[in-house]
Amino acid sequence: MTGTAPNTTAEQPTIAAVATPPGTGGIAVIRVSGDQAISVASRVFVGTDIETVDSHTAHHGRIQDAAGDVIDDVLLTVFHAPRSYTGENSVEISCHGGAIIAQSVLRRLLEVGAVHAEAGEYTRRAFLNGKMDLSQAEAVADLIHAQSEEARRASVDQLEGVLSAYIGEVRESLMNAASMMELSLDFVEEDVSFLSAAELTASIADAAQRIEQALSTYASGRLIRDGVRVALLGPPNVGKSSLLNRLLSRQRAIVTDIPGTTRDYLEEQVLLQGEYFRLIDTAGLRDSSDSIELEGMAISRRIMQEADIVCLLSDAREGVAAGTGMRLRLESSIEELPLLTVFNKADLVSDEECDALSREGEVISALDGDGIDSLKNTLVARARSMRGASEKGMVLVTNARHAECLRRALAALVNAKQAGERGQTEEFLAYEVRQAIDALSEIIGEVTTEDLLNSIFARFCIGK
Repeated sequence: MTGTAPNTTAEQPTIAAVATPPGTGGIAVIRVSGDQAISVASRVFVGTDIETVDSHTAHHGRIQDAAGDVIDDVLLTVFHAPRSYTGENSVEISCHGGAIIAQSVLRRLLEVGAVHAEAGEYTRRAFLNGKMDLSQAEAVADLIHAQSEEARRASVDQLEGVLSAYIGEVRESLMNAASMMELSLDFVEEDVSFLSAAELTASIADAAQRIEQALSTYASGRLIRDGVRVALLGPPNVGKSSLLNRLLSRQRAIVTDIPGTTRDYLEEQVLLQGEYFRLIDTAGLRDSSDSIELEGMAISRRIMQEADIVCLLSDAREGVAAGTGMRLRLESSIEELPLLTVFNKADLVSDEECDALSREGEVISALDGDGIDSLKNTLVARARSMRGASEKGMVLVTNARHAECLRRALAALVNAKQAGERGQTEEFLAYEVRQAIDALSEIIGEVTTEDLLNSIFARFCIGK
């Protein structure tokens, strides 16, 4: 059921989790949050009486087990509600790094009353307690998962409320218009209108334009957040897997002389000159009666349709005609296919043949690395051309959920505009405007569902 997001987590249990990645390091951090967080921590901490200290203070002491033996020397920091990440009483315990120590401290906290936090539960509580809206909460996960400097910057802008402020302004203008229409409906028998038709039309048009502007940034924002999808396509044994390994600078895909070795796709991530790419090695395309191979080729074609760049590989020994033939076959099935022609195995042809091929595409040798730098430069140039320039503080939609909400809001406003042109009553217009407001409200979490929250916060790590 859809409803307004609550603004409190009263009577929630006190939670604890290790906030730092597993493994050996200088320190590990255990987070405790909830009404009883300070009390729970005081039961295992020997040193200062932390139940009497000021907020935002750090204290050196020891964590002891049930028998009174020291688990570790720690630095414990106290945060009083609401001046904490979650808006609740919180404690952060910094102990020596290492899985055994951190888990021992956590286990001790669970023994004295805390419960283990679920994935994303700290940020979920921050949202529910009004410390951030839903789009900002999602930005926390995006920041953690950012794979490039552009993605980091976009996440920080969203976390700082750039998108929230923009959506909030559009939403407020529509709420004012809806309120005026609904007020007019209350006085319909008196024939009183609190908003002229011209003012209503202008208000709807302005909101629609601003939504369209935000929505137009999604194509770029998706590439920044999710990476540029590069499909490596071509016939069997043309060197797709070898190219994947070369671009990754490591052996990832199995390479053999046997055609059809790659039956399923293989996806890997790589950063090239600061640009985030998702490289997808696919099954070779050829005529075949093998059911498994046919399924692999079907997947290859689907990946091709979803790719931002399709690197179409052909054997340099077969010349331009081979690459042109496959390109024409692929282009006949998909309009505006983002093809990049690549001739591999340049080490097996003459310099003159390479020069001729270079006029038609990239010429490389995945075996010895010749031409790889040029190919990387071309991929980076295409990626930057597709996403365009972005600046700090710029409204940028990077999240598919946000884009879908904006599309629904825009569709509702288009319906409202058409209703007005048909001369329908303000009751019909008000309904569509309210639909647009609800769609915008979902972005920032003013209207949400439990299933939506579960889906969003399941993406988080435990401890965040």
